[in-house]
Amino acid sequence: MVLHGYRSVAGYPPHHTLGRETCLVPVSWPKGGWPVVNGNGTVPVAVTHATLPQQPTDKGSIYTPFDQPLGLEWNYLHPFQAEHYQLDLVREQFVLQGAAETLGEAGSPTFVGRRLTDMGFTATTQLHFDPATDQEEAGLTLLNNGAHFDLVVTTQAGQRVVQAILQFGQTLYRSQAIALAPGPVQLRIEGSGPEFVFSFAQDGANFQVIEKADARFLSTETVGWFTGVYVGLYVTGNGVPCQAKARYEWFEYQSKLPE
Repeated sequence: MVLHGYRSVAGYPPHHTLGRETCLVPVSWPKGGWPVVNGNGTVPVAVTHATLPQQPTDKGSIYTPFDQPLGLEWNYLHPFQAEHYQLDLVREQFVLQGAAETLGEAGSPTFVGRRLTDMGFTATTQLHFDPATDQEEAGLTLLNNGAHFDLVVTTQAGQRVVQAILQFGQTLYRSQAIALAPGPVQLRIEGSGPEFVFSFAQDGANFQVIEKADARFLSTETVGWFTGVYVGLYVTGNGVPCQAKARYEWFEYQSKLPE
């Protein structure tokens, strides 16, 4: 039987951060009775059943260099404002111009992202961004129905910093801000199922964890809707259009298969 379902990231009560998934499960239909899924009516994460010969599957890494138009797996928030997005084919960068709107507001915030397809994942990007004011911020975000967990580059009193910002409902949390050296920054968000981890690096190798967050606060059960979390790139001027532009060099999404 083919059906829709979702996988929980925590115990009871269940919470899920991915959208509905297509599941394949064994079913029996006794004569004169009703169909019974998996022998007991439940759908576990893993099912043992006779099937065709299987081969290990490794989704591996999906690397997106910004040297060509994005694929259909990338989505924007409507209404789409084309002037906020520019593909610089000379520098091979995706240039985002921040709008006044934030991710939690109606309108057309500057955002482009793709759906999370795995509870275990690593998303990384490299960003060039020198904010013109302390209100401007750009970075990597997890977004679900207006709630968002962000890893941002911004400025505080003129000093460029990196910071995690978590916002859902009326809750707004800001992590410690860490000063950055000049130059590009690599931003990374990792998911393990029940937890998200936010880190950054400027040498391309030694990532420093800046914050961890409970995935339940970004789940459908907490913030509503049913289509799951997006991971993506965003820029905002927090009330006014950005003067500085954010330049993203590449984006990488890596699946982590269950052990």
